[in-house]
Amino acid sequence: MKIESAVLRRLGPVPFWRGEKKCLDELQRIYKKAAEAAQEKVLSACARV
Repeated sequence: MKIESAVLRRLGPVPFWRGEKKCLDELQRIYKKAAEAAQEKVLSACARV
């Protein structure tokens, strides 16, 4: 999870964030899901070759 959101961590906290949950935590969750989906696509494409 840390690798997927390395850029987010470097940017630091989001100014003026008013959500109930921490912005970085939510974005890390989304990045993790996106990375997993991308990896699955790549692996399935490689398996077809």
